[in-house]
Formats: sequence, structure tokens, C-alpha cells
Amino acid sequence: MASTGGDAQVVQGLPVHPARQVTLGWFLRRSLLGIAILLVAMGGLAWLTYASIDPTLDAEAASAPANADVAAPAKPLPVGL
Repeated sequence: MASTGGDAQVVQGLPVHPARQVTLGWFLRRSLLGIAILLVAMGGLAWLTYASIDPTLDAEAASAPANADVAAPAKPLPVGL
């Protein structure tokens, strides 16, 4: 039971166009659209980051003394090579 290509139907597709020429207007529109999407995404990320800061924790950190619980600096140990 071998199948042959003789009974296949011809499929009419869309004609293949050569590469579309990229004009300056097309390039500028695409660039501006990409920049606008990037600005909206980064602005949304900045807003969400700012909104996630807890004001009560920020106020507590500002009222705490600067040198509370500061450990002494570690002493470097000489390394023999």
C-alpha cells in the first residue's frame, strides 16, 4: 500500500513577495513604538518598586541611631604564600 504523489491536490498560497524595503518612516515609527513600550514598562516597574516600600519601616530606619549595633571592623590576617 504505497502512496503516490499523483492524488495530492494543488494548494494555492499567497504569492511570495521579495523582501520589503525598509523606509526611514517605517524605521522611525518602529523605533518610537519600541521606546514608548520601554518607557511604559520601566515607569511601571519604578512605580511598583516605589509602592512596595513600607513607609513605617522607612521611618523606623530613619529614626534609629547611625552607629547602633555596628560591629568592630574585621582584622585582616596575613596570608603566607
